Amino acid sequence: MTQHREQEPFHWRSAISYKTQDRIVVRGYDINQLAGNVSFVEAIWLTWMGELPPPNKARMLEAVLVSMHEHAFSPSTVSSRFAISGGNPIHAGLAAGILTMGNRHGVADVPAHTFLEAMQKAKAPGGSMEQAADEVCRYHRENRLTLVGFHHPQHIKDPRVGRLIELAHQYGVAGEYLKLAQAVEAATEKHWGRRLYINDPGIIAAICLDMGLDPDQAKGVSILSRAVGLIAHCWEEMHREGAWRASSGADIVQPLDLRLQLPDFYDGPADRELPPRR
Repeated sequence: MTQHREQEPFHWRSAISYKTQDRIVVRGYDINQLAGNVSFVEAIWLTWMGELPPPNKARMLEAVLVSMHEHAFSPSTVSSRFAISGGNPIHAGLAAGILTMGNRHGVADVPAHTFLEAMQKAKAPGGSMEQAADEVCRYHRENRLTLVGFHHPQHIKDPRVGRLIELAHQYGVAGEYLKLAQAVEAATEKHWGRRLYINDPGIIAAICLDMGLDPDQAKGVSILSRAVGLIAHCWEEMHREGAWRASSGADIVQPLDLRLQLPDFYDGPADRELPPRR
């Protein structure tokens, strides 16, 4: 016979916030006290990190968010627009774009993990920043792996990076991870025969680590920032373009136009019939 035991009612536990009928409290602050008194960037830091940020880190985070918020046509942008062209609401288009931000597009968590592992080697007995950077490049090159956070398919040298480095020094947040990222960039010349310049997600990863954020939070920064641009593209697709992106009457050939799907571009099996037994 199973013995009955008392169980407490289910409830969520969170250190982030709570609410009653009359109040909403975030990290100990009433939401109405925050509204009008702190910036959105400060609210982000408070909600993620538990305390209001020092002014220099708030300014740096704001610069990072601005730097990545829009990048014209990229995988996430196109995914958002195609989702909207199917007749979906704006949140579905936004979700489609965010889901396209994987290990090769727009997120800073992969290079952040690379920098964390390299820093452990740099700080090990007998280690150094230069040796750790060389090891990162050697490992990726020998194993034919993409060095995520370096190089950009549309920019030889990502135009956003220099400004973020400048601001990191100006705001006093440039630290050991930024130095490591630059050491890795320098080491790429030895292993690739050319310099693979650090890109925006790569420098954001280093700056986020220097500010005390972890790789998942760095990824959150990337997604939060790019969501601004994705919403703009969703709205424009809704109000400027027709459904399906397939109209043959448009001024340019549309991505889904039948002319792009002719047998000339098919390289699968030739036309065939099912066997008689089918």
